[in-house]
Amino acid sequence: MPSDETNVTIVSWPKEPVTVEHHTAPEEPCAVSIAFAETPARVIVATDPKQPVSVDMKMQVTAREPVPICIKLCEPICAKSDYTIGINIFDNPFASINIRGMTRLYNCHEQPDPVPERVCTGFDKLEVGSVFTEPFVHEGLTFSPLGEQVRAATFGEPAGRIKLAFPREGLRVDFSQPVEDVLLTINNYASPQLTITAYAGSAVLTQFPVTIDGTVRDVTISETGIIALTITGGDNEAGLVQVCRREVIYQKLVAARALG
Repeated sequence: MPSDETNVTIVSWPKEPVTVEHHTAPEEPCAVSIAFAETPARVIVATDPKQPVSVDMKMQVTAREPVPICIKLCEPICAKSDYTIGINIFDNPFASINIRGMTRLYNCHEQPDPVPERVCTGFDKLEVGSVFTEPFVHEGLTFSPLGEQVRAATFGEPAGRIKLAFPREGLRVDFSQPVEDVLLTINNYASPQLTITAYAGSAVLTQFPVTIDGTVRDVTISETGIIALTITGGDNEAGLVQVCRREVIYQKLVAARALG
């Protein structure tokens, strides 16, 4: 085994007991062979036809050093085994015992990784009438006007909620880390055609039109690794109600892309 694979540790273990079985072929005795060292001991075995030889053995096997393993038991693991047990007397090799059979490990009940809840950012904490002509940070997200300004307003649905109204040139949202499964709540009361664009760095992940005509609508972006998005259109009568997303670990994203 390569040297970089020799340090193996247990990363998780099922809560339920794991059954370990070792057995030979059905209705067949376990195959045991005894071999002596190069300088064999003198062994005399005597028996009587009426009393055949009978050997009883109680084996207690322990490892001289810990042998950590890492096994994912999602399916039964069966392996043919060939165990050799050395017997020393006064620190001198005396004999070895080989045991052959089948080892089976099973009964793993792993649960899938929980799907993180969406984290939502709204604008109810903004002061109505506030105007932003430059990018600003709100609850960990950066909002940037793509036109002259964006503003905090209460027009339209949902009633009583503060929205971030944006011009036809649009609004950009930057996340502090890659996210996935973004849910945008947008209202619009002018030109019904809007365009949503999601980015991973400078690359466009997806771009698609959305029609919102005199109402409020939820729009989902089903992509992974979104670092920014833009909303354009609406002819100065559109507003962003909230942004919801699931945050992802960057290493997980890299691993998924490496696997294709």
